[in-house]
Amino acid sequence: MIQTVAISRAAKPEYPENPPFHPPAKYPEYPYTEIDQTNGVYQAVRETLIKLGMDNGNYSTANWNPLGDIIRPGDSVVIKPNFVSEPRSEDTDPNCIVTHASVIRPVIDYCLIALKGQGSLTVADAPQSDSDFETIKDFTKIQDVIDFINYHSSLKVSLIDLREEYAESKNGVVLRRLKMNGDPLGYAIVNLGNMSAFHDIENYMNRIYGAYYDVEKVREHHGAGRHEYCVSNTALSADVIINIPKLKTHKKAGVTVSLKNIVGINGNKNYLPHYRFGSKEEGGDEYELKSFSKSVGSRFYQTVFRIMARLGPNQMKLMVIPRIIYSLLKSKNITRHRGGSWYGNDTIWRTIVDLNRILFYADKKGNFTDSIQRKYLSIVDGIIGGEDDGPLFPTAKLAGFIIGGFDPVQVDRTASAVMGFDYRYIPHIVASGEALGTDTNTPLDTGGINMCFKPPEEWRGKI
Repeated sequence: MIQTVAISRAAKPEYPENPPFHPPAKYPEYPYTEIDQTNGVYQAVRETLIKLGMDNGNYSTANWNPLGDIIRPGDSVVIKPNFVSEPRSEDTDPNCIVTHASVIRPVIDYCLIALKGQGSLTVADAPQSDSDFETIKDFTKIQDVIDFINYHSSLKVSLIDLREEYAESKNGVVLRRLKMNGDPLGYAIVNLGNMSAFHDIENYMNRIYGAYYDVEKVREHHGAGRHEYCVSNTALSADVIINIPKLKTHKKAGVTVSLKNIVGINGNKNYLPHYRFGSKEEGGDEYELKSFSKSVGSRFYQTVFRIMARLGPNQMKLMVIPRIIYSLLKSKNITRHRGGSWYGNDTIWRTIVDLNRILFYADKKGNFTDSIQRKYLSIVDGIIGGEDDGPLFPTAKLAGFIIGGFDPVQVDRTASAVMGFDYRYIPHIVASGEALGTDTNTPLDTGGINMCFKPPEEWRGKI
């Protein structure tokens, strides 16, 4: 019987140390000889596939092909991890920021078993604009995994940074933008128009802020009847998406699990609204109530943004000065600019919903359809989760779980409950349920697990 969501616990809430992260035993279906008896993560992923009821008839035999339930030989398969960033602080455990490669390894193995040497397999993500992909590859050891697989397998695995641009920054100031190779298949500009979750607040699009200083760029893509995203053609061309998110808190979205992780199929951050300047009563969602000090901080930042958008690389270095001034103002509570990082953010959930609708309903050319276009599986890396100041500065939470499922809404409902949160107060989960047609009234079964994750500061007591 196919289960909707499954949870498996690793023997210990820790990752193996030795790439390429071989399994702890020579399973009947395992195509290689090498094993690593210290790797409890591989076993937890495998157990999750078993609990999901995948290829039950062949379990415990050499013919067991769990992902064959969703993958056919010749398919294009994309694995989407959370590779958002390298550690931004020496105090942050890198294992609680991104998907660990030991979780990706068994998924790659089972994908190759299902593909039988035909088709394509790609690991792809679009990290934060100023993240260093080489550093991410280095500390995750994902390249070691792929090198091992490609040495032994006739079907090669690709690893792609989906970003169009890299933002070189120093002390929080972007000095210049560098053109990247990006998606080798290019991008499709997908316009959801009136089907967008932003359709009912189009009067406030003049307040949106994206990911760069030049706010006019994001506003070019979101206005009356126009809500565009720059979507990876590698993602759109996929027959199967296997989403491997990190189990983390998120200051703007509450949590980042399956649904939020799909934002990484967008290759240009200037297409992603994150929040709206001003208070709620003004049509913004940066903070709740009108406030002189917060308004000062917001206007200060908006002015700096406009200036920075027009400066060259050499002049950009001067912007370190206003950033220092702003930091001093903030430390003295003269301003408390929050950047939409609170439970009342009414923007980011709409971006998340839009991109998930695209993932499921846009065809290979980016045209929106009425039917689901690709098969999907989520495998959540909750071995070491991230709590408190997520997504970039979380505190490690030794959770020890893998959560799997075929519906991202049901997976995220379950994941939120495991974290100790009520999904009904996490807007993007509720709205995605409506957008994707998921019945969110079905009972949750977490086996009584509540890991009591600490929510971000501005979400405490709200979820």
